[in-house]
Amino acid sequence: MKLALLMGVIVTFIVSCFTSGYDAKPGVPKKDQ
Repeated sequence: MKLALLMGVIVTFIVSCFTSGYDAKPGVPKKDQ
């Protein structure tokens, strides 16, 4: 159960990193921050 929860958190983190990379170019501060 812990492994499944950990994998879920890791996948969510990676997906959020990819989406933030696509939404804003690197080095540009995001407006929602």
